[in-house]
Amino acid sequence: MREKRDVVRIFVISPDSDLTPELLYRYMVNQKMNLKMKETCFGLIVVGDEKSLAEALHEVKKLDKYGIFSKVRGYPPGDPRICRASRGGGPRMGFHFLEYEFSVLPLIREGLESVERGEEVRERHVEERVSVKEVEKAFREVEL
Repeated sequence: MREKRDVVRIFVISPDSDLTPELLYRYMVNQKMNLKMKETCFGLIVVGDEKSLAEALHEVKKLDKYGIFSKVRGYPPGDPRICRASRGGGPRMGFHFLEYEFSVLPLIREGLESVERGEEVRERHVEERVSVKEVEKAFREVEL
């Protein structure tokens, strides 16, 4: 028989939300959810079985429908493989990408709300992308 394993997710609060990690944590504690939780600057790291995590996400969405996002996190809180104390300091793996994702959450909220209102989805103009050859040329020109 296959053993059930806990899943680790991070609940990220959009920077334009009125919620804080502390408020979200207190809310989840008051709901008596059977989860392990740790506050972070972006939200909460939540550990539990898949069903409990899905229920928790459904519940917290009531607080801010388009302001709380969730993604899988590979390591539980305190895991020595990514602990800054064990690794000698510096940002954790994936931190910079999470920081970028956090910065665009207000745009995602805006898009979700406009779709919900039934507005026509329009494409935004994106600056022309740089070709691979231009990037390679720039790397060659930089003295390392």
